[in-house]
Amino acid sequence: MAEQSADQAPTDDTWLDRLARHRTGRAAMSFAESTVVPIPLETVVAPLMVGHPARALTIPVAIWLGCLAGAALFYGVGFAAVDPVVRPVLEALGLAADFDDMTARLDASGLFWTVFLVSFSPAPMQFATLGAGATGGNFAVFLAAIALSRGLRYFGLAILAQLIGQQLEKEGFAVE
Repeated sequence: MAEQSADQAPTDDTWLDRLARHRTGRAAMSFAESTVVPIPLETVVAPLMVGHPARALTIPVAIWLGCLAGAALFYGVGFAAVDPVVRPVLEALGLAADFDDMTARLDASGLFWTVFLVSFSPAPMQFATLGAGATGGNFAVFLAAIALSRGLRYFGLAILAQLIGQQLEKEGFAVE
């Protein structure tokens, strides 16, 4: 049987397997993670990077671009619809106080570092993206913080996968 590329899925894979292996699918998952899904994407892409070491440095490109698009969208939602949409939804979910705490940290002098630290950490970054828009923070500074922090996370993970991925497979940690 011919070996398949990372963008082709075997026919018995689930839809999630196929989605995870395709560039557009990875970008879509990253977009979702940076907007409405509060689960770190690394749980899906780390095994892909280890299992496909030759593609480990191309995988983060798609997820980085998807993340930037999702962050930009949520910035826009926060900017344009904080009072009519965002605040009522957060109040209904009991998250308004957490959102208010985040927006208090996003003043003009703390925008870059607050967004950078929140999006670099494994914590969901939705409050930071919505809050940056709600406070009218500088979009270029906001996007630079997201690009740098998520770039470090995703490309750093890819480099780590290339450095230790083969060793993990030799030790018996099979990646499918």
